[in-house]
Amino acid sequence: MEEGVQMSAPKIEMLADVPQRVLKGLPQEVTLQPSAVDEKRLGVWATKSIQKGRKYGPFYGERKKKSQVKNNVYMWEVYFPQFGWMCIDATDPNKGNWLRYVNWARSSDEQNLFPLEINRAIYYKVFKVVVSL
Repeated sequence: MEEGVQMSAPKIEMLADVPQRVLKGLPQEVTLQPSAVDEKRLGVWATKSIQKGRKYGPFYGERKKKSQVKNNVYMWEVYFPQFGWMCIDATDPNKGNWLRYVNWARSSDEQNLFPLEINRAIYYKVFKVVVSL
C-alpha cells in the first residue's frame, strides 16, 4: 500500500439510509432486508408469493458513460443509438429506485427473475414463482 493512501471499509447499507421515496415505491409484495448474497448490502425479499410472468421496472439511475461509473454493482449497460453504450447507474440511492437492491443469484437454482431491455430501459421479469420469506 502506498504511504498516505487511506483505505476505508466498505459501507454497510442500512434500512435507515434508504430514501423514503424508494421505500414508498416498493410494491406491496416485497420488502428490503439484509441481503443473503452480500452481508454489506440490502436485498429485495418477497412478503408474499409472486407469480411467474410478473414484470417490474424500469430500473432508475443516472445515465453515464462507462468510464464515469465507479461501481458496477448497481448499474446496467444499455445501447442508445445516438450515444452508443451508456450505463444506467443507481450507485447513489437517491438517483435509483427499489430495483437497485435486487441482488444477483448465487446459482441457477436460486435465480427467479431475469433482466430485459425494453425501449432502452431495464425491467426484471419473474420466470419462476417467488416464495415469500
